[in-house]
Order: sequence, then C-alpha cells, then structure tokens
Amino acid sequence: MVLSLSGEMLRWKRLYKDMMSLKEEIKQIVIEGILKSYGIQTKPVIEIPPKAAFGDFASNISSFFPCEKKISFDDFMNTVVDKLSKKNDMFEKVLRKGGYVNFFLHNRVLFGRLRNVVEEGAQFGSSNAGNGKRILVEFVSANPTGPLNVVSARAGVVGDVLVKLLNFTGYRADAEFYINDAGRQMHMLGESAEIRFKELLGESGEIPEDGYKGEYIKDYVKQFLNDKKVVSMSEVERIQFFKETVKDEMVKSQKHSLERFDVRFKKWISEVEILKQFSVQQVLKILEDRGDVYKKDGAIWFSTTKYGDDKDRVLIKQNGTHTYIVSDASYHKNKFERGYEYLINLWGPDHHGDIMRLKAAIEAFGFGSRNLEIIIVQQVTLVSKGKKEKMSKRSGKFITLDSLLDSVDSDAVRFFFLMRRSQAHLDFDVELAKTLSLENPVYYTKYCHARTVNIFNFAREAGLSMTDDPDLSLLKEPGEREIARLVLLFPEVVQGATEKRDVHRVPYYLLDLAKAFHSYYQKVRVVTDDGPLSEARLFLVKAMQQVMKNGLDLIGVAAPEKM
Repeated sequence: MVLSLSGEMLRWKRLYKDMMSLKEEIKQIVIEGILKSYGIQTKPVIEIPPKAAFGDFASNISSFFPCEKKISFDDFMNTVVDKLSKKNDMFEKVLRKGGYVNFFLHNRVLFGRLRNVVEEGAQFGSSNAGNGKRILVEFVSANPTGPLNVVSARAGVVGDVLVKLLNFTGYRADAEFYINDAGRQMHMLGESAEIRFKELLGESGEIPEDGYKGEYIKDYVKQFLNDKKVVSMSEVERIQFFKETVKDEMVKSQKHSLERFDVRFKKWISEVEILKQFSVQQVLKILEDRGDVYKKDGAIWFSTTKYGDDKDRVLIKQNGTHTYIVSDASYHKNKFERGYEYLINLWGPDHHGDIMRLKAAIEAFGFGSRNLEIIIVQQVTLVSKGKKEKMSKRSGKFITLDSLLDSVDSDAVRFFFLMRRSQAHLDFDVELAKTLSLENPVYYTKYCHARTVNIFNFAREAGLSMTDDPDLSLLKEPGEREIARLVLLFPEVVQGATEKRDVHRVPYYLLDLAKAFHSYYQKVRVVTDDGPLSEARLFLVKAMQQVMKNGLDLIGVAAPEKM
C-alpha cells in the first residue's frame, strides 16, 4: 500500500536539503530572534550535539548576553527561548540547558529529509564547496630503496582517502608519487647491491653503516650471476648498473604493492626528471638573483630565516652535492607551473623540521607559501599477541605492506590505518584486524551493510517492494529517529573531514551509524504484517544503506552484500 505525502511534508522536503542547510536556517532564526528582542547583531555558532538527548542542534546563546542592557541573565535566556519556541513549524521543542539552547526538530522535518538521501543516491554527501579548485596531493613518495613498509602504507591510505574526499566535495584533486631517485641514498643502494652480488659470488664484503642491509636486495641481483657482461664490469660500473636496475625493480614493486592496497596515483614523477627540467644551477641562479644565498664554511647556504625559518639551511654541501631542499624547490615549482592552485604533502614525522625550509623556497620562487599544506602522518607500530614489532629499513628489519596484506584483509588494514587521527601514533592490533567477528570494527561496519541487503531480500520474499512514497509519519521508534539523525549528518561529517583533513572522522561516523542500526535491528522488526509501517521502515533502511555505501566507498572499503 502506498500513501501520498501531505502538502506540508512536500514543503519540508523541498525546503531542507540537508543538515547543513538546516543549520543555516536555524542560524538565521537565532540572529533574527536576538535582533528583534534586544537589537543585538550576532554571529551564532550552530552545533550538532554529541548526544541526541541534547537535541538535534544547539547554540551557546549565553555568549551574546548583553551586559550593558541591565537585564538578568535568566530573563535574557528565557526570552530568547520563548521567541525561538514560536518557530514551532520546524521545532518540536526548544529547551534551555545552562547557557545553551537546544533545538529538537519535528519528526516530519527529520524523516522528510530521508527522501533526498534516496533521490541523490551515490551523490548524497557530495558538494561543490571546492568550486573546481585544482589540488595536488603528494603522498607515500618512499625512497625506491626497498619494499613499502607499514608506515608508508598508512600514508598511502590517508592520502588516497583525502583525494577521494576532496573530489567528492567539489575540488579537482590528483594524487602523485614523487620518486626520490637523485640523492645519496641511491648511490648507497647501488653499493649495497654490489656487496650482496659479491657475497653471492663467494666474495666477502660489508655493507656500509648507512647502506641497505635487507635480504630483499639479493633477490634483485642474483639474476645477474650468470650474466657475463655484468660479472665483467668494474665495481664502479656495477654499482651504477645496480643502482638503476634495483631502483626500477623497487618502483615496480612499490606500484604493485600499492595497487594491491587499492591506492593509485595519477602520476609517478622522478626527481631525476624534475632536475633535468629545472636544474640545481637554475635553482641557485634564482636564489642568487634574490640575494638569498651566501657562502660559509665551504658550503652554499639559503637564507631561510628571511622567510621565518629558525635557522638558515645548506643548499650545496662542501663536497659539492646538493641537499633535498634544492630538488624539493624545483619539484614544487614544477607543481605550481602545471596549474595546481594548492598543494598538499603528506610527510613522515622525521620530516617535520623540513617544513619551513620548503615554504621559504616556495616564497622565494614567487609562489604563496600559504598554498602549500604539509600534513605529518605519524608512525605505525604493529602489535601481535601483545608484542610490538620494531622496524628499520636500513637494518632490514621491517614489516612490508605485502607481508601485512598476506595475513590481514586489505579492507581491515585500510580501516585500521584510518581509525586514529593521522597526526597521532597508531598501534595496529594485527590479531583483532584478522578476527571475523563483531569485535572487529571493520567487520562490524561492513556487516551493517550486508544486513540491510538481507532485509531487502527478506522483504521481497514476503511480497513487499520498496516504494518511493511511504508514509514516514509512521516512524515513531527512538531508534528510527537516531538513525535518521545520523544519516542526515553525513554531509557535515564529509565536509568536516575534508576541511580539517581529519579522514578518521569517516570510519568513526560509520561505526556510530552501524552501532545505531544494529541496536535498532535487535529491538524492532523492519518487515511486519503492517504493510505501510514496513514500507516506511524499509525506506529508512534504504537511506541508511545508501549512506553506509557512500561512506565505505570514500574510505575504499567494500560494501558487501553478504558476510
């Protein structure tokens, strides 16, 4: 049975597109109410309380208390609440709690918005906030000296989700991987490979302290043991040969690992290629012309203190080799010249001290340093059976992304890496991530989506079909209101996660939504003998399912139909 919406419900549907527009409407009501009562111009902040018991929205009205009006605080608050309560076509009630005013929406407003969720489908939660602004997000960018470890993997998923969020909210964002293949670490890679090659030939050798001791290098050089051309090379020639050969193989390996992790880049760009386009000498020429370099102790220095750095930085060392700041400056100049308006870099914690030097270089090159944002992604510690794993790439003791994916499902790895703010250290519980039970947060969240599919299958078997026009006034259970409230929060969660770069907000939101739905499912039958009630509940489930799917898509986790 299908019931038509009342004219009043249709009006609400057209008027209120989502919770963010509702916030703006309430903001205007508060502004007008205080202005009319006291002649005070205000800029109220409308918040969404952490608990439903505090209302759907709240505002700290006490911050606008007019001390000069010689009115008591209680009279002021009561008058404001009285004025706002008269907007009863929107609010079921308006209550004062201390200095706050809490707003409770009418059910018809809250449930009526669910229709827009279903209509917008995969686009619900998206926006044009970015207005097409071009953003380049550079992340992972691990040296091509070894397999990707779990620290790089965390940066990979954080960057991947950030790009998805930016594009979902109206920006034009691209992902880029910068191959650091022009520094001393590349020479040390070639030298380490040469030592491993000699070992395989039965000769002795010792890898330098700052070399790469991992056994993985043997896998790349052993194929040349019977290659007469390689064997007959001089040591210098072989080091150069292995530097390029192993680097290329490492880049292929890193690409494969990231694709396995469902992290992909629009472009992989080489430091060597960047410096061919804009060389070390050209970088120096620009800085010299600006009077930003000087010589001291046999080195060439960059006056980064002129741009707010705490100390000047070396550009060219005493031995004539350049520091990272030169190639980084060239690379970021290249980014802006490719038409990107804003740059976001995800760096490891060991690069925190490099932020100001890069901003100084960008400023010196004539680009606004405010158009560069650097996010520090903290370390990951794997915890297995209560024990923490220690890692070091140079010593060869580290956990690779591939080895983690061999034992833990990719969805679980992604979800767990996102469950803490990226600027905070993360302890990754391997055993919990492998658990196929509701104790595992990713399993718990994905099971929510699978459960909705089961509900719709059961409804079809019972002869019920989804209708686009159910009577949502039949939804009266507290759990139904909580689900609707959470569903409509999704656009705000997405926008906040994007603007604040707090990608962890999305999985936590999905966990809250899954918790509300699982709780509701345990208490209430969705499909009953009451056809209209069943149709209304199915519509609520449909809206919830859509938001769950949209959220899981944003974090790159599958939305399964069965588990």
